[in-house]
Amino acid sequence: MVAGGFGLAVMDEQLEQELLRGTRGVYPPSFCDWRLVVVIMLMTQLAVFLITLGKEGIPSLEWLSLASLHAQWLALFCVSGLCVASGWINRMSPARAWVGSWLLVVLLATVFSIAAWQLFLLTDLSQGVTTAWSFVLESVLAVAIVALAFLRYLLMRARWRAELMAQAEARVQALQARIRPHFLFNSLNTIASLVPVDPVNAESAIEDLADIFRGSMRRADQPISLAEELTLARLYLDMEKRRLGDRLQIDWRVTDLPANASILPLMLQPLLENAVGHGVQPNPSGGKISVYGRSEGDKVVITISNPVAPEGHLSTGHGMAMQNIRDRLRLAHGSLASLVTYNNDEQFYVVMSLPYVTHTDR
Repeated sequence: MVAGGFGLAVMDEQLEQELLRGTRGVYPPSFCDWRLVVVIMLMTQLAVFLITLGKEGIPSLEWLSLASLHAQWLALFCVSGLCVASGWINRMSPARAWVGSWLLVVLLATVFSIAAWQLFLLTDLSQGVTTAWSFVLESVLAVAIVALAFLRYLLMRARWRAELMAQAEARVQALQARIRPHFLFNSLNTIASLVPVDPVNAESAIEDLADIFRGSMRRADQPISLAEELTLARLYLDMEKRRLGDRLQIDWRVTDLPANASILPLMLQPLLENAVGHGVQPNPSGGKISVYGRSEGDKVVITISNPVAPEGHLSTGHGMAMQNIRDRLRLAHGSLASLVTYNNDEQFYVVMSLPYVTHTDR
């Protein structure tokens, strides 16, 4: 027990040092999430088995059953307390939220263990323990060590995820920075050429350009409705249509897509830019870009096709947008979303699949 107390002190000191270096706004996850509760229950049972292996002799099946019952109810009691106190915890600073969560677990474990002993519900769990305080101390110490290790894991996982999101945000900003000067230059040239021959169209082009840049300035991690994303995509292709004229043909088949589906901004525009720059523009005769989508159960599937570039055309920068979108889909939806590509001798296809989640304005 002395060794366990020393290990707890060392782990606590390490966690405090990590927290003192700053958690960069990372808060504990919601312990009201049933998936996290299931993970905690499985970890609790694993801890019981490990404690059983460390005991002298082979404990009886009755002891293992009672120990599991005690540990599972204790874990549920602590998780329920964290869930109820989540509003209070989230009002703290990030560092205090993590420390406060651990201290609350220790407090709840102490209350539960004292109550369990006093009610004589789990007396058989105290084999080799001569006093109630020994039983309570052993229970609380085990919970404190396991909770400290688990919270440390959650902290590192939350930091890792936050860093990935920050990297994805930075890549989006870099992508936008690359798109804006090139696209702006082409668009201004197009508008300048339209002013003397078609001033009404030139005025519409200026309005479309303003809407495109306004849409591109949204935060990359804040979802929008699919209708908004499709509007931005249409505006982009309309601008390219003014520039390329009859060389660019556009086929929209998106009436079957749910307009209220949630999607991260700037998911379609980079794919359409690739389709124009690497499919239509290199072909002397131009080509057709097709955008068609549908809902398949709990999935939204969007396919973009464009002509394959002629032989000898050097494609540069094509993979940056693809990889960026894959990373953003993975961070937002995990394995539930995907972006796949394939091609034949004439056409190149990009297929995006993501969960159908209804968008709600925040």
